[in-house]
Amino acid sequence: MFNPPDGIDYAEIVDTLSQGIIVIDREMRILLWNYWMEAHSRLTREDVLGKKIGDLFPDLDQKGFFWKVRSVFTLGNFAFFSQGLHNYIFPLAATRYLETSFDKMQQNVILAPLRNQDGQVEYICVSIKDDTDAAIYKERLEQSKQKLEIMSRTDPLTGLVNRRYLFERLQEEVSRHKRSGKPVSLAILDIDFFKHVNDTYGHICGDKVLVQFSELLQNQVRRYDLVGRYGGEEFCVILPGAPLAGAEKVMNRFRGYVEKTPCLWEEQKIYVTVSAGVASSENLPDVDLDSLLRLADEALLEAKGNGRNQVRTWPVDIKTDHTIPLGANGLDVMSDDGAGMESTLV
Repeated sequence: MFNPPDGIDYAEIVDTLSQGIIVIDREMRILLWNYWMEAHSRLTREDVLGKKIGDLFPDLDQKGFFWKVRSVFTLGNFAFFSQGLHNYIFPLAATRYLETSFDKMQQNVILAPLRNQDGQVEYICVSIKDDTDAAIYKERLEQSKQKLEIMSRTDPLTGLVNRRYLFERLQEEVSRHKRSGKPVSLAILDIDFFKHVNDTYGHICGDKVLVQFSELLQNQVRRYDLVGRYGGEEFCVILPGAPLAGAEKVMNRFRGYVEKTPCLWEEQKIYVTVSAGVASSENLPDVDLDSLLRLADEALLEAKGNGRNQVRTWPVDIKTDHTIPLGANGLDVMSDDGAGMESTLV
C-alpha cells in the first residue's frame, strides 16, 4: 500500500481535485465534502458535515440515487450515473455557461465502495465530474446536423424542398399508392418566358418573381401536399390522394391566380403566366417514379407547345372543365380524401 510522505495530507490532495468528492456512511451522513463541492454548491463543510445528504438534496431519491447507494453497500460494486441518461444528479448551477440551454451542471457521477479492514463496505465515495462542456458540444453538433439536414433538402432561394427531396417523397407516395390503391398526382409547372424577365429586369428581379411564385403556389395547396423547386423556373407539386381531375382543377385555379397577380419591382408591375402538366397514378397500371415524372413532363410540353398559360394532363385527350371561378375568396371543393380540395385564394 502506498504511504504518503510525511507532511502530505489526503484531505489536501482531495481538495486539489477538479471534481466533487463526497463520502457518506450507511446512515447517508456526509463525512467528507471537498473544496470543489464547496465552490459549486455554495455550501461549506460546516454546513454539511454530519448531515444526511438527502436532507440537503431532496430530489436525489427521484434520481434513483439511494437505490444505487444501497446496491453499492450490499454488493460492493461500483455504480454510475451518466450525463447522457440523467443529465445531472446534484442540482448545481451551470453559471459559467452563457450560450447553452443547460441551467444545471451536466454530470457524470460514480459511486465507489470504501471498505474497512475487514473488507466490509463501510463508506461510499461519490465523485462528481462536470460534463457540461461535452454536453454543450453534443447539443451544438446535433443542432448543426439538423441544420445540414434541412439545408440538404431545401432550395436556398425559395425555401421550398429541392429536387433530391422531391424525388424521395415522390417515391414514398408511389409506394404508398401501391400498398393502398389511393391515387397520387404530380404536377410540373414552368413559368412562361422567364428568361425574358431576367433579360429585361435583371436576375435580382427574377429571383423575386421566383420567391413570390413559390409563396403563391404554397398557399394554394393543402398542408400535406408537397411543393418543391424542380430546377430553374420549374416547380413540382405532389398531391397525395388526389385524382387527375382534382389535381388539374387546382393547377388551373393557380394558373389563373398567377396571371392576375403582379410582382412589384421598382414601382413596376411584372406579370407572368405559368404552364403546367399533370399526371396521376390512376391512369397507370404499373406506376413508378420515373413514369410519373415523364408523363407529367410530357403534359407540360403539350401545354407549352399549345400556346402556354394553360394546364394539360396525361393522357392529353382527357378533357375537364377549365372554367374555374376566381376571386378574393374563391373556393374550389376537393376533400382531403382526394375527391376534392378546398383552398382559399389569398
